[in-house]
Amino acid sequence: MKNSLYIYPEDISLLDKYPVENVKKEKLISLIFKRKYIQEYSLNEHGKPLCKDKYFNISHSKGRIVFVEDVVPIGIDIEKIRKAEMNLIQYVSSEQERAYIQNEQNFYEVWTNKEALVKAYGTGFIDRIKDVPSLPLNSTREYKGNTYHNQTLIFDDYVLTISRQAKEEFEMEMTKEEIGYV
Repeated sequence: MKNSLYIYPEDISLLDKYPVENVKKEKLISLIFKRKYIQEYSLNEHGKPLCKDKYFNISHSKGRIVFVEDVVPIGIDIEKIRKAEMNLIQYVSSEQERAYIQNEQNFYEVWTNKEALVKAYGTGFIDRIKDVPSLPLNSTREYKGNTYHNQTLIFDDYVLTISRQAKEEFEMEMTKEEIGYV
């Protein structure tokens, strides 16, 4: 591989641990985003990327990559709407959430709300996933002593949720950057 402004030779061996080519490409593009927009960052003990002067997060699913940055802790998750197995729904959902889930879109609304929240908190899933609050959508919730506001969007067969440490709704400014890869 020729030298790149954002990709270093040692990155290639790290990507080899992902056997699926599309996932490998999404991870590579995620790395490019972090280096292009954040430059210097470190990882906490749970693998969350940290920067000294802002908060940011990144997610990818089936060819889409989303990136968010803010002045307060923030998490983002995107998932392509696809078939959800009943055993997965049972495993991740509380009784209230199972009553809400009537189709695959509803399942991914619940899932992305949970994932974005734990990413904003900074740990990922260290608790029982059923115990991470997801409902009601587009609302404020308490998690581990902090208040977060979650907002969910549906577009092009994807569900996107942003969780922001805040007590009120927030405005999102979305920009699109096309990055082609083979």
